[in-house]
Amino acid sequence: MDEFWKTLLIACIPSLLTGLVTYFVAHKNASAQIKVVKEQNKHDLDKLMEQHKIDIENLKEAHKLEMESKEQDHKNRLELQQTEFENGLLKQQKEGENAMAAEALKGVFGMFGSALNTAMDTPEGKQLINDSIKKSRESKKE
Repeated sequence: MDEFWKTLLIACIPSLLTGLVTYFVAHKNASAQIKVVKEQNKHDLDKLMEQHKIDIENLKEAHKLEMESKEQDHKNRLELQQTEFENGLLKQQKEGENAMAAEALKGVFGMFGSALNTAMDTPEGKQLINDSIKKSRESKKE
């Protein structure tokens, strides 16, 4: 039986040593690969964070430009409303002036018209109109 144990030990010891060495080499390689993957992930995360910062800056710039555009549109609308308001005031002012002028002319022509009516009601006025009409007809005939 001693021989059996010797044979068994001779067969098991090298395989056990080979297994242990293989385990440690695999463990070392796995640890190295894990470090490489961790380092690669760290670089990828850093790259993504930088890209995220750049994207945020681009979004901020786009938002800033959009806000400036909207502010300019608002400013233009206010200027347009201000211009329309001023034009409305000028129109009302001119309408008021025209109304005042019309009233003044109406008053003047009203007095002139009433004076003309009074003059036409007199016999001399009627005679003057008849003479004017006759002269007009005679000048047309010639």
